[in-house]
Amino acid sequence: MTAEIVIMNKYGLSLAADSAITSGSEGIRKVYNSANKLFSLSDHHPIGIMVYGSASFMEVPWDVIIKTYRNHLGVKTFAQLQGYVDDFLSFLQQEETFSNGEVEEIIVYRIFSDMLKQIVKEVEEKLAEKNEEDIEDKFITNLLLECVNKKMKQYQKTNSYVEMEYDAFDRKFGHVLLEIQQEVVTYQIPEILTERLNQLAFEGVKRDFFSLGSSGFVITGYGEEEIFPRLLNYRLEGFIFNQLKYKKTTEKTISYTTDQHDGTAVITAFGQKEMIESFIHGIEPNMEEAFFHIIKKVLFHYEQQLQASLQITLTKEQVKELEKMGKTVYESIEDSVEEYKLTNYLHPLLGIIRSLPVRELAEMTEMLIHLTSFKRRVTRVTESVGPPIDIAVITKGDGFIWIKRKNLVNEK
Repeated sequence: MTAEIVIMNKYGLSLAADSAITSGSEGIRKVYNSANKLFSLSDHHPIGIMVYGSASFMEVPWDVIIKTYRNHLGVKTFAQLQGYVDDFLSFLQQEETFSNGEVEEIIVYRIFSDMLKQIVKEVEEKLAEKNEEDIEDKFITNLLLECVNKKMKQYQKTNSYVEMEYDAFDRKFGHVLLEIQQEVVTYQIPEILTERLNQLAFEGVKRDFFSLGSSGFVITGYGEEEIFPRLLNYRLEGFIFNQLKYKKTTEKTISYTTDQHDGTAVITAFGQKEMIESFIHGIEPNMEEAFFHIIKKVLFHYEQQLQASLQITLTKEQVKELEKMGKTVYESIEDSVEEYKLTNYLHPLLGIIRSLPVRELAEMTEMLIHLTSFKRRVTRVTESVGPPIDIAVITKGDGFIWIKRKNLVNEK
């Protein structure tokens, strides 16, 4: 895993990344603290790049890709930061090195494997609720089919990123899909469900499902005509039928005033960001999610608890009113907590950030990565975030400047 952060204001920006990289299978994992995740685009451009998620793209290390693009770009410049992203994506699509049929099978494998594991987990949770030793295969099949159909509807509502026909997809990757089903699904499944799973894989590969093995790509800095910094974040999966599957996930822009776009200060984390989010919003995200899950469970089923506790039977109208009340109370609590976070944590923090010099921004990014690393060290999870921490600042006048970096190799 990875911890990365970007903090921006009108003076410039700082970006920082840890150096830990995890390799191996679930049984045996090793962590090395030598990965390069933060790069300068070149000596000629006030732009920085960070990568997270997978350390490679189409089985080529990001380190190699970015340095190859650096040579391809040369001294060419663009008016807007978006221009560099468009040029980089065009570079990926034009380079035959990155389009490989065998690697496409790996892309499909990891997408469908992640999808199917989610479905199996959901089914097993429902089976656990039944608390019965002998459950008929037909019941399990129906559960699987129900989950598959639900996921199918979800994906069909999302954007399409790859143009392809189902028959061509099935001919090219059908053997891969069958292999995954045999590995992940331990139940006997009928042929009709096998076909439905293949259709689900088609929708997931084509549409808005990005696997855990996909890469996050962050580019930040200045275009030639931009006086304030900007940040763009993309998710890249890889090539399918020689088409690049990617999407933009985040865009942050420093504006002239606080009420425009993202305002005059921005703090954004990527990768392993729970501790940074806790610092920013005053509550750990998983804790907040658990907190609201408990509240929802109570309020959305309050009429059932009421009837059981008081041993009464409510009319349909009364049940509807209680359900409506529960939803209203839940939304009120949600809005109040969000307002509290903004008023007492985020807004005061951004008020400080907007006036900090870039050197202070650098110290802040370093401290927040250290905080994440320390949290991982004192818990029982893998220490997948660790030093040394690479830190850089970028300003309009001075460009990209390293504050701290690993000197494992002599690179530009």
